[in-house]
Amino acid sequence: MAISCKEGGHVAEAPRQTSTTAQRLAELRRAHAYDATLQNLLAVLTAKLDLSTRLPVYEYEADSEGFSETASFLSALASAERESVQEILSSLRQHLDRTAGRFTSEVSS
Repeated sequence: MAISCKEGGHVAEAPRQTSTTAQRLAELRRAHAYDATLQNLLAVLTAKLDLSTRLPVYEYEADSEGFSETASFLSALASAERESVQEILSSLRQHLDRTAGRFTSEVSS
């Protein structure tokens, strides 16, 4: 987590998603371009991962500004988001298992 000071106040920057993860998601999208359900799952996963990286920063900022109740809420929300990411990954694995070969054969035809 990158934290910097700006004009006496704290400005927090969300950690950037690793390029490796982004590349893998992009590769899945290209390989299964005709699978709308897969595209939707990947879009939701991308949004959840982005939110999951930002929430700890928001929690830190709320806590450092003295809003402990808000910080606690954001901490709980971050935990729930991590769980939902795991659920999305599980659904994504199931979808990929069910559709293995289905779209690649359409592309090569």
